[in-house]
Amino acid sequence: MNRLIELTGWVVLVISVILLGVASHIDNYQPPEQTTAVQKK
Repeated sequence: MNRLIELTGWVVLVISVILLGVASHIDNYQPPEQTTAVQKK
């Protein structure tokens, strides 16, 4: 039973880290037109 709780904790941790990574990736993502406009300045 203890092993199951430990495993569940690791799974939750991994999922939250992946979600954080995906969320930050989406926040940092800019459409190509915007990026080229910034580079031209």
